[in-house]
Parts: sequence; structure tokens; C-alpha cells
Amino acid sequence: MKPHRPRTAKPKNQKAPRDIYAMRKRKKRRKVLIQCIWLLLLSMTILILYQRRDSWIPKLETMGMRHQAGRQSVRTDRDGNFPIDMYGDTDYQVGQAGGRLLVLNESYLFIYDTEGTMLSSRQHAYGSAMLRTQGEYALVYEYGGTSFRLETPAKMRYEKKTADPIIFGRVSAEGEVALVTGSDSCSCRLLVFNLKGQQFYERDCVERITDVSFHADGSGCYAVSTDVAEGSLCSVLHSYSFSQKEDLWTSQPLDMLAISVYNTEDGSVFLLGDTQCCWFGADGVQSGSYVYPDALKTAAFAGGTAALVLSNQEQRTESVVILGMDGAAPAVRDYTRTVKAIGVRPEDSRVTVMLRNQIEVLNTAGGLVGTAPVPDICDGFQRVGGYLFLLGYDRISRMEDPGF
Repeated sequence: MKPHRPRTAKPKNQKAPRDIYAMRKRKKRRKVLIQCIWLLLLSMTILILYQRRDSWIPKLETMGMRHQAGRQSVRTDRDGNFPIDMYGDTDYQVGQAGGRLLVLNESYLFIYDTEGTMLSSRQHAYGSAMLRTQGEYALVYEYGGTSFRLETPAKMRYEKKTADPIIFGRVSAEGEVALVTGSDSCSCRLLVFNLKGQQFYERDCVERITDVSFHADGSGCYAVSTDVAEGSLCSVLHSYSFSQKEDLWTSQPLDMLAISVYNTEDGSVFLLGDTQCCWFGADGVQSGSYVYPDALKTAAFAGGTAALVLSNQEQRTESVVILGMDGAAPAVRDYTRTVKAIGVRPEDSRVTVMLRNQIEVLNTAGGLVGTAPVPDICDGFQRVGGYLFLLGYDRISRMEDPGF
């Protein structure tokens, strides 16, 4: 009789080879599925961040600027958030709109209050961006390109494109935009847009337009054209109405190269040239002129008052000439120092003169009203409210306006 061998029972959880292979495949598929879901979520997150980059990239840049600025200087409550440091490309432009400081660089339009607090930063992709401001509005356009936009401190009103490259643009205090563009069929084309971005005026110009200024009532504009007569450059002033194609009036050719044209509230016109400046009434009749005794260096106009800086290289002197639209004799103040910048306050026609280390404020008679030291090295200024923003190479400082 053979000895009895107890049977060995199979474990209950033992699986066949096929079951083990199928289980491994399910685990692998589950792992791949989870990985795909994570990759999909990551891709969606990256896409959302990219689409909303205009809102979060400036904040990161602002944090960096604040952090670095805090290391560079010690500020007090009186200084506010100054100086404002410019990083990267330091070739920036400034303007003021609605009591705010606007700073345009190669990538962004920054908006600051008078305490230096950044209120907004708006990205642009314009190759050669230009800034013009008036009243509550700012025009940003691409020189040589086709893009432009109308901004306010609160928001961007609109952005549009033109069919031809933009030569220059101007904006009125009411938000109307005038653009002069190139053209294949004429010398240039004048386009005018309303506050909503709707084009309501177009003019094909035989003459070459070099500057534009709106009428005080917004019904039209003044335009300056340049031509060659008898072998020399001359300029002609035109008055256009937005309701008709014909000129309202045209001046006689002027023996100068016009630089800028300005209007006044009473409808008269001031035309700044390279060798002289002229006044015109609302009817186009020339009422006066001033021929420069020395070379023109820079100029400013506001509130019916013009301020010129003339330079005499032989005597190494400079002079500030203050001219009114009333035809009175000009006021002249001579300097043996370099005048770096000049400005006119529209409310009282006082003239701000920036020297190397001092600011002077003059009245219309050339008398000294006030002075103040310049606390930082700078090449120009932008007046906003009761402050002068001092424009340095890579930073913007602030001082109180000594003319108040």
C-alpha cells in the first residue's frame, strides 16, 4: 500500500499567464492616460498664460523695476516712487494726458500718476513707435508702418490699420486723429478719424504735407506743405475744412522751411520755421513775422505765446526770445550757459527754462519769476500738474514747478 500524499491546493489568488499580461497592459494604459491628461492640462495652462501675457508680463517687469529701484536709491514719502528707472532700451518718449505721465518705450506704454505710481502698462508691437498727446488723449502710431491706436489714461479707445505707411500723426484735444500717409497716386494722403475710430475725411495731396494742427472748433485743420521755388525751399500754409474738398485759404509761399504749426483759441495760427516764424489770422492774412538773428535751437508754443532758444556759435551765447500773438516787441533774455530745454505754461504763458543745474521761470516780459536747483542730471522735462518730471538718460525724477 502506497503512502498517502496530501494534495497541495492551488492558491486562490493565482492567475493564469494571460490574466497577468492583461493586467500589466491595463496598468500601462492607465499610466499613459494619466500622463496624457497632465500634458493636456499643462498645454492648456501655457496657452492661457500666453493669450493673457499682456496682463501678467508687465506686472513681473514692474516688480523687477521696483525691486531694483529700491536697491539703487533711498526714497522718502515726499519723493513718492521716484526716480522711475528705465530699463532695457532707454530711448523713451514722454507726454501728459489727463494729468497723467505717459512713457512710451519700444515695447510698452506706461501710465503714471504724479506720485510715480504705475497705473497701467500696455504692450505694443510697433517697430518705430511714436507718441503724441493732447488734452485727455494720446496717439501711438508706427512710423513707416500701418498701425495706430488712440489711448486715454483709463483705457485704449481703439486700434486700427491704414492701407499705406504712416508718415506722421497728430491728435486733437477732442480725440480726433489726423494721419499723413504715403500714396502711390499722389504725394501723400491725409486721413482723419473721429473718437470712435471711424474715418470721416480723406484728402489726396499734391503737395508734401509736413505738419498738421486742428482748428480750435474741430471743423477742419491747418496743414503745412513744403516745395521748391527758384532753387530754394519754401513753405505754404493751408486751411482745410472737413466738410469740403477745396482749401478755405492758402498763404503765399514763405521763404523758410516750416517745422511746426499751432492754433489758438481765437482761430489764429502760429507757424514755426527754421529761419523765421509767422502769425496768421483766422482768415489767412499774415499779421506778423520774426526773423531770427541767430540759429534756432529749439522752441515751444502754448496759450498764444512762443518761446524760442537761439544760439550764437561765434559768441558762444544763447538767448531766450518770448513772442506773443499781439504783435508786441519780443522779450529777450541772454545766457552764457547752455539752455537744455524750454516750455510754455498755457494757463499763464510763463516760460520754463532748463539750464544745466537750474530751472528758471520767466514771465512774458522776460522777467525772472522763480528759480530752483535741478536735483538730477537730465536733458529735458515734462510738466504735469504742479510738477516738472525731469528726463534723464535712464531715469525720470520729479521736482515741484518753481513757477507756482
